[in-house]
Amino acid sequence: MSSHPVPDVVVDPSVPPAVLEVVGIAAYTELAEFGLLAARSVDAPDLATRQALADGAERALERQHDLVELVVPGGGVAGAALVMGPFEHALVEFDTRTATEDWAEGLLKGVVGHGVAQDLCRTLAAGATGGPARRLREVLDRPAPGPVGAAGADAEALAVLVRLGAADDVLASRLALWGRRVVGESLNLVTSLLDDHPALTDLSEPAARALDADGVVGRDAARHWLVARLTAEHTRRMDRLRLAA
Repeated sequence: MSSHPVPDVVVDPSVPPAVLEVVGIAAYTELAEFGLLAARSVDAPDLATRQALADGAERALERQHDLVELVVPGGGVAGAALVMGPFEHALVEFDTRTATEDWAEGLLKGVVGHGVAQDLCRTLAAGATGGPARRLREVLDRPAPGPVGAAGADAEALAVLVRLGAADDVLASRLALWGRRVVGESLNLVTSLLDDHPALTDLSEPAARALDADGVVGRDAARHWLVARLTAEHTRRMDRLRLAA
């Protein structure tokens, strides 16, 4: 049988290195979210929930494909591997420290962890300029359907968790505690990513200036501002879930 070698793929040379890194971590977390939602769909408590989470998983995968296409047009699987390669093991420690056998906790882990990652990418993208950065923001800001959906692929998962928490006060309290643990680990992951990928940090100061932090000066101050912004976004996410942050 003849072999079929993987075709050579190249990154669009007009894409700045920092934007490429944001695309890489965004695409990688979308792929991880696809896997988590698909897994939660398999053992969902009812058929409607199973379908809803499967729809969310499909949307996450569509977004991942769109992100890769921004920087490696027509690259397919090889292009995805090229873009996401630098982040291949980025979630290992996070996944280990937030492992759970509980179905609802597993779903909330995805919503919180994915949400923090999306917020990070959207915030950093605000500090980039040029056509590739604008197209990246368009993909990241694409709204999801549903009354509790913001940007992202998590509208269905959010709706499921709201319904479960409203029906069970004990579960809601437990999920609130779990959410605090997961967001702590998520923010630790963010700081590790910034340490390991300086190009991401380079975007934090212009992002602060582009948004609402006129007093932020210097990389260290910008990093502190970024973590504070992600924490505030997490609080708003938990409010949408009707859980205490």
